[in-house]
Amino acid sequence: MHAPTALLAPVAIVALACAGADTARPATPPAPPARRVVLLSLDGFGAARHLDNLRQGVYTDPDGVAAFTGGYVVERAIPVNPTLTAPSHASIATGAFPAVTGIVANVFKLPGAPIGQDASGFAAPWGAEPIWQAFRRQGKRVGVLEFPGCDGTAPSRTADFGTTYVNTPFAGARTLTFAASRFTTVILPPGWTSDSPARQTTFSVDLSGEGLPAAVTFTLTALDTSDDRKVDYDTLVVDDDADLGNGVTARVRAGEWFPLRLRAPHPDGGSRTVGGWCLLQALPANLDGVTVYRGGFYATEAYPRAFREALEAAAGFWPGPPDDRALARREAGHEGITVPEMLVQMRRFSEYFTTCAKTAIARERFELLLLDQPIVDEVEHRFLLVDPRQSNYTPVRATAARAAVTEAFRAGDRAVGELARALDLTRDALVIVSDHGMAPAWESVQVNQLLQHAGLAAAEKVGDRWRVAPSSRIAAYAGGGCAHLYVNLKGREPAGVVEPADMAAVIQAAAVALARAQVDGSNVVETIIPREGLAAVGLDAPASGDLVVFFHPGFSADSGIAAPGAPWHAPAESNGRHGYLDTHPEMAAIWLARGAGVPRRRVAEASLTQVAAFVSRLAGVEPPLQARR
Repeated sequence: MHAPTALLAPVAIVALACAGADTARPATPPAPPARRVVLLSLDGFGAARHLDNLRQGVYTDPDGVAAFTGGYVVERAIPVNPTLTAPSHASIATGAFPAVTGIVANVFKLPGAPIGQDASGFAAPWGAEPIWQAFRRQGKRVGVLEFPGCDGTAPSRTADFGTTYVNTPFAGARTLTFAASRFTTVILPPGWTSDSPARQTTFSVDLSGEGLPAAVTFTLTALDTSDDRKVDYDTLVVDDDADLGNGVTARVRAGEWFPLRLRAPHPDGGSRTVGGWCLLQALPANLDGVTVYRGGFYATEAYPRAFREALEAAAGFWPGPPDDRALARREAGHEGITVPEMLVQMRRFSEYFTTCAKTAIARERFELLLLDQPIVDEVEHRFLLVDPRQSNYTPVRATAARAAVTEAFRAGDRAVGELARALDLTRDALVIVSDHGMAPAWESVQVNQLLQHAGLAAAEKVGDRWRVAPSSRIAAYAGGGCAHLYVNLKGREPAGVVEPADMAAVIQAAAVALARAQVDGSNVVETIIPREGLAAVGLDAPASGDLVVFFHPGFSADSGIAAPGAPWHAPAESNGRHGYLDTHPEMAAIWLARGAGVPRRRVAEASLTQVAAFVSRLAGVEPPLQARR
């Protein structure tokens, strides 16, 4: 199945050196075990940027990540291949490579599924025992807050208490603009004052979710509080519809954030707060063009009910992640949010995670608590603007973007400091890891479109969207720096079209097309690995593709397809990507520990597959089955 070397050079179709080899095995922590172990994953917190931050004195929290320099430090924690969020977290939690966990990408095709049907690496079942299951099997109590793979959907994916990441809002974010004519004069209730007649309007939010009303109405009352005998409105009082009886009120001026909330039944038998964080972006004195960014509506999702209610009391409703789409709209000259406004969302999101973690530490009994914060990852996808080849690069923008990334790392630093202060590190241990680093991207490669150019894939239009047609001979499931390619094989795929005798030729043709692909004279593909070579990179799993393709950093792989003849590459929409081979320094992660039982040691390099055993031994517990080596 290998194409001639001259044809493919310098792209390699090879079996790489064994990815499972340890470069330095971490020390076994000594007895006695820690009373409690807290493991925090800082998604995207790359080793290279972290070390630069240490040199530059970026971190300011005295108990944050800089405080670990005297504890256990792995200078370069090596993720599994591909260096994506779902595979990496599965391997951190189990001590096993994707060949065993079965989580081979963020998105892939399960064996027996038809071409075009994908599986999420965040929802697919794992083939190895996770650390929370190992602890519980040994009679230990475990909490898991938002850590990928523990979503409460099955016993093996459930802890004694936990929270789950909320992806879908009950109402999506919108920007609302009100003309002065929308406001009508009203008589103020007792206790309210306004230099001019108060004016009022209402707006509704359509909701979709179990136990929620179809819509909820909120009221905006404009006040003139300046007492200067001029009609110049400067304050909005925000209230819900009196018929709902929620009594939620906020008084805001332009540039201030406020929550909108309602109470509703929860499926667990209790009630919940559903809400969205909003920003009064503009309040003209004459009310013509009042602008409100209304964030998505969410609720905290946690179990059991008592724990959920405690989190809601302490942290409020799930605030939602930074709104990257609204920022993109604003940058394109439309309504949306600015960079400083998005950073407010980022800080609020981080503080929500931290408050939930501190609440769990204060009120719950546990031997192990797993936590996740995705802040750095989300910010770097948008703001890793460091290379002139990136389409939106300018020196001015790059400076502003670096400040945004720095603020995200500082948020992670503050989160670590807050956790350290919430624990008794003479009796407890705190372990900090990340799942991968990040590299700048400047070009997006639509892999299925490239295969269509080569006559190997076909496109069909359904509604206003294009997708890979079932008649395709091969299809790619791509993301970040990696793509899995699956032959649409008769007898294996439900609607297979490729005869078994032709399989090798199809794989060869796909490999040649990818190896020849260039943008501005540069190869986009770094390595093409056939199925028989996947064991060397820890990816010899049933769900892996017949070809696994790793792209050069700078090139982002996507699964898109469009009309025949459409271009197969375009400027990257995300400035930062990961998923490249774990041999790239930019992909290296962090691994730090301090507290009870933690050895004082610096290790140059170690695999993240060793974290599960390290944490287990800190707690005096047998590691997960696959991590016992």
